[in-house]
Amino acid sequence: MAEKGAASLRKVNVSRFMEKLRRAVEDLGIVEPIEWVLALLHAFGGKAPSKLHIQKALFVASRYIDVLRETLEFKAYRMGPWSEEVNDVVESAILSGLLTPSENGIALTFRGAAKARSVWKKLSDRDREMLARVASLLSRMSEDELLLYIYTLYGYSEKSDVVTKILRRRKELALSMLRKGLVSVGLAAKMAGMTVQDFVKYLRRRGVKPFVGEVSDIEEAEKL
Repeated sequence: MAEKGAASLRKVNVSRFMEKLRRAVEDLGIVEPIEWVLALLHAFGGKAPSKLHIQKALFVASRYIDVLRETLEFKAYRMGPWSEEVNDVVESAILSGLLTPSENGIALTFRGAAKARSVWKKLSDRDREMLARVASLLSRMSEDELLLYIYTLYGYSEKSDVVTKILRRRKELALSMLRKGLVSVGLAAKMAGMTVQDFVKYLRRRGVKPFVGEVSDIEEAEKL
């Protein structure tokens, strides 16, 4: 009789332990790379313009989200900061049916979207806001604009044919981002490799009013 009571007590204790463990895991929030990828795609509105946008968006977000920075490692690469893990996760998510390549980028499948919504709820308000802000900004950049933006603000690039090609077009790309309202005149000048005064003269020659692009970028917004 006593043995049965002890066995029953052990079962109850195991059950309580498992429940505490489950709650502890939930409290950790997002901890897996695939979850970050899905959350980012949700922030993009279900579709990212390209794999490159996914890489760079997660890199930029990792500069402001501690847990993300601890989860993913980015190294210098010919196209700027790059994570092999993110690349592998995206490929795996495509094979498993969570993501699908499309003509205009990488999109969540129906099953992926459901999973992404679940992951999104686990994020803190601050992390959701940061992912949304990053996705909103970078989604409006072409791949070349995105690379110049990352090279200028964060570095992480090795000398390569890609860097050389982008830098040859830096004025044109900086002007394009300014016209879209994605960066401030000051940041556009930095991306163009010019002083603000010289860049303003360049804008006047191109018939562009400098105030058109006075919109805060991610870096400036973080200082507010």
